[in-house]
Amino acid sequence: MDITIRLAVADDRDYIASWTAGTFSWGDYIADALGDWLEQKRSAVIVAEVNGLAQGVGRIRMVSDSEAWSNAMRVHPDLRRAGIGTAVGEAMWQWAKEAGARVIRLAVEDWNDPARGQVTKAGFRPIGDWYWAQRGVGDSSPVPEGNGGQRVKGYEAIKPANSAEAEPALLSWSGGELARAAHGLFAIGWTWQRLTVSLLAEAAKQRMLWEGRPGWAYAAPFDDRFEVYWIETNPEDSRAMVRALVERAADSGSDTMRAMVPDVDWLIQAFRRAGFETGGITVFGLAL
Repeated sequence: MDITIRLAVADDRDYIASWTAGTFSWGDYIADALGDWLEQKRSAVIVAEVNGLAQGVGRIRMVSDSEAWSNAMRVHPDLRRAGIGTAVGEAMWQWAKEAGARVIRLAVEDWNDPARGQVTKAGFRPIGDWYWAQRGVGDSSPVPEGNGGQRVKGYEAIKPANSAEAEPALLSWSGGELARAAHGLFAIGWTWQRLTVSLLAEAAKQRMLWEGRPGWAYAAPFDDRFEVYWIETNPEDSRAMVRALVERAADSGSDTMRAMVPDVDWLIQAFRRAGFETGGITVFGLAL
C-alpha cells in the first residue's frame, strides 16, 4: 500500500466526514472542526493519503513553547492495521519536534481500550488519571437547590480575583495533593498543559480567575456551558467550593457545568455529592 503523508486541505472534509460518522455513538467532531483547525497558527492537521483520498488523520498543536497536544487520530475502519496510523503519528511527532516541543501529550477515556493500546504501542506512557464531572445548572439542574425547587444561595461565594492572586493561588496549589495528582497540569477543555503564574494572571485579566474562602478556581462560561479548568481547595472546603462554582455557573446563565478533576478521591466525591456525573480519563505523554 502506497501511503502519502501531507497536510490536510479543506477538500478533505467531506470524505473524512463519510468514514468518521460512526466513530462514536453520536458521530464525530473532526469534520465540523477541520475548517477552524486549518486556520489556526502553531497547529497542523496531518493526513495519510491512499489512492488519492485521506484515509487517516490526526491533529497536533503547540500549547506552549515546549508542549504539544495531539488529538483526533483516526484511521478509516476498512484500512486499520495497515500502518496508516503509525505513519500519521510519526509525521505529527516530527512536526512537534521541529516546532520546539519537548513533550507531546494526549488524553484517552478509560473505556477506549483500542486507543489506549494504540498510544502505548506508539511509546506514550500514562502520566495522570483524571475525571470529567458534569451536571445541569440553573433551570437545567437535576438537583433542586432549595425548598419547592427554588434556588437558594450557598453560604460561600467566590468573586473575580485580580492578577495579584495568581502567585499565591499557584503556590498554594503547587504544594498540595491536587497538584501532585495533576502532575502540574490543568485542562482547558480536553487539552492539558502545565499551569504557570502567567496563565493564572492572564485568566484574572479576563475575569476567569475566582477566589473565595474555600479556595481559587479558573473557570468561565463557554457557549451554554460553564467550564471549570482548575481548582485549588482542600478536603474540608471542597464541598463548599463545588457549591460556590455551581452558583457561579447558574449566575452566568449556563445550562451545564463541566470540570476536569485530577484523581483525588475527596474532590471527586465532592462533585458526585453535588449531583455530577463523572467519567475517567488518562493523560499520556511522550518525551521528545
